[in-house]
Amino acid sequence: MVLLPRPLMAGVLALLVSAPVAFIAPATAEPSTRQAAVLRASQPDIIPGERITLVAGAPTGAGYTSLSRADRRRTRLVLQRRVDGAWVKVAAQRLRTTRVRFAYSAPRSARGTLTLRTVGKLRGRTFRGGRLSLPVVAQRLSSEPGALTTRSSVAFATTLTPLRAGRPVSLQEHRDGAWTAVATRTLGSTIAVVVGTQAPAHPVWYRVVAPAWNGVPALTTAPVRTTLDRVPGVVAHRAGAGVAPEQTLAAVQRARADAAPAMEVDVQLSADRELVIVHDHLNLKRTTDVETVFPDRSSDPVGTFTLAEIKQLDAGSWFSPEFAGERIPTLDEVIAAMGGEAGLVLEVKEPALPGNAGIADELAAELASGPLGDLAAAGRITVSSFDHGWLEAFATAHPDVPVGVLTVAPPSAADLDAWQPWAEEVHPNNLFLTRSDADAIRSRGMTSSVWTVRTVADFRLALASGADRVITDFPARLAEVVDPPRPAA
Repeated sequence: MVLLPRPLMAGVLALLVSAPVAFIAPATAEPSTRQAAVLRASQPDIIPGERITLVAGAPTGAGYTSLSRADRRRTRLVLQRRVDGAWVKVAAQRLRTTRVRFAYSAPRSARGTLTLRTVGKLRGRTFRGGRLSLPVVAQRLSSEPGALTTRSSVAFATTLTPLRAGRPVSLQEHRDGAWTAVATRTLGSTIAVVVGTQAPAHPVWYRVVAPAWNGVPALTTAPVRTTLDRVPGVVAHRAGAGVAPEQTLAAVQRARADAAPAMEVDVQLSADRELVIVHDHLNLKRTTDVETVFPDRSSDPVGTFTLAEIKQLDAGSWFSPEFAGERIPTLDEVIAAMGGEAGLVLEVKEPALPGNAGIADELAAELASGPLGDLAAAGRITVSSFDHGWLEAFATAHPDVPVGVLTVAPPSAADLDAWQPWAEEVHPNNLFLTRSDADAIRSRGMTSSVWTVRTVADFRLALASGADRVITDFPARLAEVVDPPRPAA
């Protein structure tokens, strides 16, 4: 028996023990690079409702990798979501390639963290795939407007998080009962954009909207409104002809209730030289029952009737039965009904007509000793007329009483130069006055009052021209334009 030295003996024993294990190692052993299969999302987080793309790799465990190629292609890769401690199937695809794409929509109710995984399924066997946790984030939209003034550029510094490049953000304007997009920007590499537009001359409401996108619901900021750069004065045309029978005391009372700061009425002479407030000069058919009371004289002009005869006429029933019995008032009656609360624009109708001959003298007498003189002393009267020659003569005789030149077409530069020495105001038709016209009037020390404003569109036109005052049948309607109600959400 040969005895080996102790150190050599130990080495031989170690070799005998290890060699058989290495020799019988199974060929199906898992590779040394074993790791979980990949599952990746197109976004680092997810918004409730958002549609994203998930890229999933094939399972990598030994059970799957040992399958034949044909069986691997038959394997279904199942996408699952963790719900209340259990895995719920979301979608499944055949593993025909090493990568599978899933289109996935986050539930609108998702909160916190969304946990997903994939597993391979083949003939009752399950193979572990990838796993992914996505933070669920709430989207937030905020905007900070700059100056909110009519006729100016409005800009909204807008932030939308989380960032989703390519998502649009719109600025909307509320007009005539509907929201309309007026500017749109698209998010790029940052969460902030500026959206803006040119504000119209009338106040409007604006809001910023991130429309519904890729399954994500829309976001909307609270509406904000522009304010007028300058607010025009209001004159109740014919004392407010849109809400009561024109030029009657009922109309005056309604204009007062609507807080009209001034009223416009038409003055003529009766046969006995009384100053009566009525518009039509050829006859009284349109606004009275003259055809019933004076059938043989129904086509006669105002100046052929005495005040007593005029007072017999019903000037209210034509407008509405509730105003039956309203009478044509005198100038003094209108001034008394105004109660010292409003100014008066007194249009002299057709002063060259025979029936109105001498109206300048009657007005002069009123200015000297009547209620009209009190209004003039308080600076609350303007006399106007389409007869510019008569108006210039009146202005020359009464330099302390402001006059307004009535005109249809916008005045030319020559007109304004001719009127400037004796006129304080110009009253053009609202349909034709432009902003440059109003500026030209103002540059000569005069003001503009446009007529006749009735609809919201008319008011907007007057605001666009920059007129100093609007002469309107509906004195309360300006508020609808100047202060439009907040739109419903």
